[in-house]
Amino acid sequence: MKLRQLPEDFKVEEINNFDILSKGDCKLYLLEKRSLETFSLLRYLSSKNKIPFSEFGIAGLKDKHAVTKQYLTIPSKYDINTICEKNFAISFLGYIDKKLKLGDLAGNKFEIAARDIKKTDLDAIKQRAESAINFGIPNYFDSQRFGSVIHNNFIAKHIIKKGYELAVKTYLTLYPKSENKRIKEEKRLILKNWNALPTLQIKTKFLADVINEYSKSKSWLNAYKKINPSIRQIIVSAYQSYLWNECIKEVLMQTIDKKRLYSVKYKVGSLLFYSSLSEDEIIRIPKTFKIIGENMKASKYESGIIDKLLKKENISLADFDIRESGNFFADYEREILAKPSNFNMSEPLTDELNSKNKNKCKVLLSFSLPKGSYATLIIKRIFSK
Repeated sequence: MKLRQLPEDFKVEEINNFDILSKGDCKLYLLEKRSLETFSLLRYLSSKNKIPFSEFGIAGLKDKHAVTKQYLTIPSKYDINTICEKNFAISFLGYIDKKLKLGDLAGNKFEIAARDIKKTDLDAIKQRAESAINFGIPNYFDSQRFGSVIHNNFIAKHIIKKGYELAVKTYLTLYPKSENKRIKEEKRLILKNWNALPTLQIKTKFLADVINEYSKSKSWLNAYKKINPSIRQIIVSAYQSYLWNECIKEVLMQTIDKKRLYSVKYKVGSLLFYSSLSEDEIIRIPKTFKIIGENMKASKYESGIIDKLLKKENISLADFDIRESGNFFADYEREILAKPSNFNMSEPLTDELNSKNKNKCKVLLSFSLPKGSYATLIIKRIFSK
C-alpha cells in the first residue's frame, strides 16, 4: 500500500467547537495549505506581516505532506496581508474572544487515498476496517508527534536529567533527511565547531538565537530557554507521548489474548494492535490512562505499569520537575481506545499513479476522529497485515 503519493491523497479539516463573533479580541482565519509544515509557514507569515511569532494561535499541528484546513488567530490589532501564495490561502472568518491554543477543537475530518493495493487483499482490508469501526484502535500518538525526535534522541530526556548541553547540542546539530539544505549545512558547521560556538556566523535565526545566548551567558540552560516556547513544549510532549504509548502497550499485553496482538513499526519503535476484542477484554481495558507528569495522581494499576517503565528508562517521577527549563509535563489523562465515526470506504478504483499492474487498485476513505487521535493509526490498522 502506498500513502501520500500526492499531497491531495491526504486531506484534513478541523472540526471547530467555538462560536465565530462579529467582534472580539482575536481575528480568526481559515488557513488552507498544501505540503507545508505549520510552524515554518507561521514563521514566514510572522516575517512578512511583522506579527510576532508568539502571537499566532492554532488549535492543532497539521501534517506537512497533506492538504489541510485549520484555524488561525492573531490579536485584533494586527492584519494578515499575505493571504494567497502558491501553496497556501488564508480567509478571514470573523473574531473570537481568545487566542487559539493546541487542543481547541472538537476533532478532525479526513479524506485519504490508499494506493497500490493488491485486489486479492481487499477482503482482508474490509474485515480489518470493520474491526476498527466495531472495536476501535489503540489511541497511540503516531509518528507525526515525534518530529522533534531525530535518530531516537529525545531532547526532553536530557532535560529531565539536567543535561542541558546535550539537549542544546541535539537541537542545534541533528536534522532529518527532509531538512532545508542551508539548515543542514549550518547544523553540520555547528557540530564541527561545537567547542568554538562564539566564533560562528550562523544566518538561520532560530539557531543563531540559541548560540548567541550561550555566547553571552555561558549557560546551557539559558541557551535552551532561547528555543521558541512552542517548540520546547513539543519537545517535552514528544517524550511524554512516547512513554504513554509504552504504557498502553503494556495495558494491552496484560489484557488481551496474545494470539490476537501484532506489532507495527513507527518512527520511535513499535506499536501493538489487536485483531479483535472479546466482551471480557472490552470490560477489562480501562477507559483512560494517565499521561506521566510530576503531579499526576495515578491509580494503583497505573502506578504498577508506570513504575516498571520508568525503571526501564532509568528515571524517576521526581525527575519530571523541569520547571527551571521554562516548561512542564502537563498532567492529564487520555482515552486508551479511539473509534472513527462516519467511516466510509469506496469500492476499488483505478489507481492512475500505479496503473501498470492491473491487479492493483486504490480505495478512498473518509472518517472523523476526536481531537488528538491520529488518522494514520486507522491506516496502520486497516492496511498492515
